[in-house]
Amino acid sequence: MKKRWFIAPVAAGVLAIGGMAAFAEDTGKLAPVNTAEAKVKQVASGWISADEAKTIAIEAAGGGEVREMELDREDQEYEFEIRGESGEVEVKVDAKSGKVLKTEQDDEDDEDDEDDDQNDSKAAPDNLIKEEEAIKIAKAKAGSAAEVIESELDEDDGRWNYEVELRDDKFEYEVDIDAENGNIINFEKDED
Repeated sequence: MKKRWFIAPVAAGVLAIGGMAAFAEDTGKLAPVNTAEAKVKQVASGWISADEAKTIAIEAAGGGEVREMELDREDQEYEFEIRGESGEVEVKVDAKSGKVLKTEQDDEDDEDDEDDDQNDSKAAPDNLIKEEEAIKIAKAKAGSAAEVIESELDEDDGRWNYEVELRDDKFEYEVDIDAENGNIINFEKDED
């Protein structure tokens, strides 16, 4: 009889601590800003939105189109690859302050990025959907609670597609979208 009395409070304590840990972890994540709850979480975490970071990065790069966006939660920074008139620029933006941490012009002759250079040598055609549209399509497939972790425009065998990675509390999603027509090419859902 005493063992049962001991197990119930311990189990309740474990659940309470686990719930607090899950809440604590959630405050460090970037929340999508399309719901009131998400806006409150984002403000509470003190992080700037992905849209704000994108605007800052494009300005720091001197204009251009975002080819890749990633949120590095560990370093608390947004990382962007932006294709502009002068080539590709890598920009890092602090997720809390919005300060530009790094702006680096990619060297087209860089040997360690040989595969990237081959893809970058082809400029993306003008008839592609915008990255924002690809993200909307990916979120519609994964669910509105999913947060964008990374988005990248990639050319593979002459076909342009967006690779969008998302995450919610339970799953990680990878959505490949045809950049010409917006059709979903591939969808993967894995437990987080």
